[in-house]
Amino acid sequence: MKRTVLLITSAVWLLILVAFLLSPSSAKEKEKPKEEKPEPSPTAYNPYPPGILPADLDSELMRVQREIQGIEDATLVQAKALPPLTFTTNPPIIHLNGYQAVETLGKLFQYDLKMSPFENTACASCHMPYAAFSGPIPSVNLTMIAYPGSFHFRAGKRTAQRYPYSPDFPVMEYDTVQAAFIGGNFWDGRATGYILQSPDAHQAQGPPVDTQEMAFPDTACIAFRLQTAPYRFLFEEIFGEGSLDIKFPEDTEDICETPGGAAVFGTSVTPIKLNPSDRVRATEV
Repeated sequence: MKRTVLLITSAVWLLILVAFLLSPSSAKEKEKPKEEKPEPSPTAYNPYPPGILPADLDSELMRVQREIQGIEDATLVQAKALPPLTFTTNPPIIHLNGYQAVETLGKLFQYDLKMSPFENTACASCHMPYAAFSGPIPSVNLTMIAYPGSFHFRAGKRTAQRYPYSPDFPVMEYDTVQAAFIGGNFWDGRATGYILQSPDAHQAQGPPVDTQEMAFPDTACIAFRLQTAPYRFLFEEIFGEGSLDIKFPEDTEDICETPGGAAVFGTSVTPIKLNPSDRVRATEV
């Protein structure tokens, strides 16, 4: 009797085991591939010999970014507190607070980190007030000299010039008394200012599209980022309603998030495909 019960019990458990092994869910479990461990992130390519990049470079860049963002936020508050702009005379001139409005707009642009592909580099990244508007990182000034741009391991060949003097530089010309060329901006004077009659304005066009600095692939990226800037309202108050109404193609964001010089652009310096009238408007901006 006991033997019969034992045989029956064993048979039942055997049937249960066979049913489990043959069930679809069990088969799926067997078929389920083992989860692969994620591969470690590759080490960022560093083309420089040891000792060139300072050890505190990343933390110092983040410090400067925080300082820049703080100034930008405070300036935006100032912009919103400006009284309404009043245009008088013909041609129209902003009455009373025009200079303050233009100065505030320039400051907002100066400290805008979004004026770079990775939204991490502003004009002020290399020109901070407490460093005579030059480079604000002591370890960089003592080692690599030139400042890294939006793509951090790219850097120029010279230290950043000091802003306070740049507006006073004359258009480049030959001085017959000194028998030398004088004027122009940048250390080598290549921003002659001859066409614009202002070396300062000529110089300001360079860094936003310099592949080793702010690194936009197309000057139109500036107008594109201004369209969504929190200070767009002030830009349009000064330069006119609709001054930023440019129809950008759908791939503009992808283009502006890619540093200039990328292989995907080939040799094009205007990869954003704008119609002729929008290209003119973006250039004016």
